[in-house]
Amino acid sequence: MKKIKKKKRKFNPKKFIKNWSIILGVIFVIVMLTSKKEDNKTEKQTQETVATAEDNNNNVLTVELENPEVNNQNADWNLILVNKDHKIPEDYKVELQSVETKHKVDSRIVESLEKMLEDARKQDLKPLICSSYRTTEAQTMLFQQKRNQFMKLGSNQEEAEEKASYWVTLPRTSEHEIGLAVDIVSLDYQVLDQKQESTPLQKWLIEHCAEYGFILRYPTHKNEITKVNYEPWHYRYVGVEVAREIQEKGICLEEYLNIM
Repeated sequence: MKKIKKKKRKFNPKKFIKNWSIILGVIFVIVMLTSKKEDNKTEKQTQETVATAEDNNNNVLTVELENPEVNNQNADWNLILVNKDHKIPEDYKVELQSVETKHKVDSRIVESLEKMLEDARKQDLKPLICSSYRTTEAQTMLFQQKRNQFMKLGSNQEEAEEKASYWVTLPRTSEHEIGLAVDIVSLDYQVLDQKQESTPLQKWLIEHCAEYGFILRYPTHKNEITKVNYEPWHYRYVGVEVAREIQEKGICLEEYLNIM
């Protein structure tokens, strides 16, 4: 019986590349679909985490607030404490008024804020409000963006949220949501970093802000108490008398209120 010789197939590089291109393309599509599914799952979990934290924080507010009037908008409104442990009350309302054209703040601080900015300009400085009142929705978006940045760097969700909260506070725990805080930078230097403190504008504001009822809310040496990183651009209105005492004693708002 005659043996049939098998014909050897010649290696075809073009066909080989084409086949592998198809295989790799399929793998890429599968990976992208899986990644998108995980991202959606993570986003949903984060929203649930934030919602749960907001619901549970009502109890924290009741337990930890030593002076019930501090968070009462009708009494000492200028001393309302807003931080990780003291959420904005559900019934808190703020009457907003425009300042510097496109920004809004609590109407009760407009005159003081405008005077401070006016006097800064008289010193040939160039103050620029880069952030003022924010809605809870806007605060939520900013927090999620910062959290996602840390997750992309390798942190898990819990770690990312903890790290993010030192830079962007959780929704309903930001002073921007009550209209009593503004971020002010120099027109000549608008980057939000520690170099802000070296600008002539920030040097002047840090020295004189108390004269207008404002304090530098998050000093570098108080972040263990405030739980917020140093922000040499974030000014909070508390009233002239209180601001001067806080400045003279070198303390933060939590220490002044004796709530830490």
